[in-house]
Amino acid sequence: MVADKVLINGHIIKMNTEYDYCEAIAVQGKKIICTGSNYECLNYSNSKTKVFDLKGKTVVPGFYDSHLHLISTFLKEISVNLENARSIPDILDLIEEARKNLKSNTFIYGSSLSEFRLKEKRLPTRRELDKVAPDVPVILSSIEFHTIVVNSFTMNLFRIPFTTNSFEKDEFNIFTGRIRNRGCFIARRKMYEMMSDDLHVLGMDSAIDKIIKKGVTTLVAVEGGSLFHDKHVDILMNNMKSIPVDVNIFYSTTDIKKVISKDLPRIGGDIFLDGSITSQNAALFKPYRDSKNNKGLLFFTFNELVEFIRQSHDLGLQVAVHAVGNRGIDFLLDAYQKVLSESDHKCHRHRIEHFELPTKEQITRVEELGLILAMHPTYEIYFRNKGETYDVRIGKERSLMTNPFREIFDCGIIVAGCSDSDVMRVDPLLGVYAAVNHPNPNSRITPFEALKMYTINGAYSVIEDNIKGSIKEGKIADLAVLDNNPLTVDSKCIKDIEVISTMKNGEFIYIKEGI
Repeated sequence: MVADKVLINGHIIKMNTEYDYCEAIAVQGKKIICTGSNYECLNYSNSKTKVFDLKGKTVVPGFYDSHLHLISTFLKEISVNLENARSIPDILDLIEEARKNLKSNTFIYGSSLSEFRLKEKRLPTRRELDKVAPDVPVILSSIEFHTIVVNSFTMNLFRIPFTTNSFEKDEFNIFTGRIRNRGCFIARRKMYEMMSDDLHVLGMDSAIDKIIKKGVTTLVAVEGGSLFHDKHVDILMNNMKSIPVDVNIFYSTTDIKKVISKDLPRIGGDIFLDGSITSQNAALFKPYRDSKNNKGLLFFTFNELVEFIRQSHDLGLQVAVHAVGNRGIDFLLDAYQKVLSESDHKCHRHRIEHFELPTKEQITRVEELGLILAMHPTYEIYFRNKGETYDVRIGKERSLMTNPFREIFDCGIIVAGCSDSDVMRVDPLLGVYAAVNHPNPNSRITPFEALKMYTINGAYSVIEDNIKGSIKEGKIADLAVLDNNPLTVDSKCIKDIEVISTMKNGEFIYIKEGI
């Protein structure tokens, strides 16, 4: 057996166990054929083998991003990006500029809007948007999708009935332009229907280029569902050949027949059992700090949820359900427990997405039920600071309980790391940094544990751990070469580590500098 490529003189973190290292890898075709010393791997070479000298650089398995919205990530590339706006005038300036450059028969879509980062600590209003763009549709999406703001033109165009009870009104009972809950679902669906399929993927090349530069080789795309559109699944499937990394799709629907018809092995992802903390509709046991009579919402009855999980489970589908708040998590655990206790089919890899504000008891129940968690460490960077989402919505005491990785890992639960892009950017090393440097010291995990979230745990979360997720003979040669070692560098510097190159299926798909 002769290797096509041999990588030597590296610090290779195999991810099989914490202290399992080697200095070289031999690759033939798509697969790893040897891991070991330079001598051992070079034994597989001949005159045609390409030998790459890593010069002490670190190699890890190609990263997984285990929950992102890929079509939405493409669209962000062509949207008005509002993440750096710090005031309402900043937003209006960006919208006005977009209006000047707008082509006919299109609309303005603004992404990554956060009221907590604005000087006014509120979202803009319909009337403010009307001042700079009165004659075209304007739709601004909150950072986590669960709230949108529209101008008057959009409201008239969409013809959304006010009876949906999702429209914020001011003290004069006049619609502000802010839409949440089911009204947001309807409005976003109409927005996507306005877009051609080609427009949906216009930003694909740019988005994928950024993703592979972060060392990512496998994506778990959560598509369709209430806040997006079912056609996103078809659009993505039709463009798979243009994407140089692996994409696993979770179809966010309760229509099992649709999933079966597309021959997909998994269902859900963002089937919204509850909402988000930012938009005050994640289901909590106690009211929101800034909305004293509001404990959030549950979008399913218990019987509806149980029946959906049971049917999916019995058909052998992998199930994933969105649950953010502790009341929503409890509701979902009760449903999983009922289905699994009554089923003869005990083997599963069902998931809970987000698991943002759990109790200690709920963590124990997850372990007992054998569930996988798909969590988002970078929330702790963007939602945690004083005056940000957690502080304003749930207060200091409950904020200490968000994303408690240490307790979860101590229970032996498999946690897959996710960006939730385009909520957060795709950046696994930033996720590792966030989990290791959690603002609550009691929730911090080790760099190796955090790295597992984006490698072997990610593979396990979509039943691919037998072929990917670690560096081992016989596994696919998906690798990321780093300029520093995340296990030994100062923990505060993990976020500054750069990806030097990315290998997918034994071929380099990104090289920043020669190796």
